[in-house]
Amino acid sequence: MSISVLNRFCFSLPHAGTSTSQPVSAPVQGVESTAARQPRNDVWQKLMTDSFEPAPTRPGSSRAAGVPSGASSTSDAGPGFGAPSAGSTQQANPSEPWLSRNNVGSPYNSNMLLIDPGQKSQYKYTNTFTNNTGQPQTVTLWNKAGENGGPNDGQNFDKSTPKTFTLQPGQSQVVAFDTNSSVAWCVSRDGTANPGANSGQTWGEATFANAGTGWSGYDTSQISPAGHNGNMSIKNDAGGATVTQANAWQTPSDDPAGRDVGVPAGPLNLTTTFS
Repeated sequence: MSISVLNRFCFSLPHAGTSTSQPVSAPVQGVESTAARQPRNDVWQKLMTDSFEPAPTRPGSSRAAGVPSGASSTSDAGPGFGAPSAGSTQQANPSEPWLSRNNVGSPYNSNMLLIDPGQKSQYKYTNTFTNNTGQPQTVTLWNKAGENGGPNDGQNFDKSTPKTFTLQPGQSQVVAFDTNSSVAWCVSRDGTANPGANSGQTWGEATFANAGTGWSGYDTSQISPAGHNGNMSIKNDAGGATVTQANAWQTPSDDPAGRDVGVPAGPLNLTTTFS
């Protein structure tokens, strides 16, 4: 997860691309967890805010792979998502945007669905994860808000549950996201979702249709945790900027131009490639 300063307001201009890799046949689900801890202190909290994630101000067939049983909410982002999580549409103090809580679904993680490629057209917001390495890669994907509602607690896998799936070389997996979702991901360091499996890796981040502005956005980060391992690229399939580990956030004082990519309201289909 990037550790961002409050004045990150610049966005990059777009480039295009698509993926042709094969889908994963049997994605693996996440691990069990308990409640998450709160951010460390005021300074730390101020450094945990993405510029395309202002405080939210308003609410936002065949069952897809990974759809939780009991999911029955109707969403304009597509079928099968759980109801919006409690508090996800409540306005945070504008001076404390890092305290905003995006939609994590009810139950937790039901804002994210692992779907087949043929179902992609049913969803407004997707990310296709592709493994271009020569080895299997387990991806950990988590909501930024923790399982107990704490902002930025989702990264703590001893307290919150990530989704996981394993990509064989040349394979891909499409994940659909509900409106007002804010997520992060990386290749698992040890192939598990155990605590610390996301430590020392390049992280990708995305927000889909923020409730306050309607905008979406994405970036890569190597600020926290340290270690800076893993080649990753993220691109907007419709024609947007590509970000990689080469233009990831390295320090909180970095220029956001060329790092944060903002996308106006509307559908967003990303492709994340591990290489």
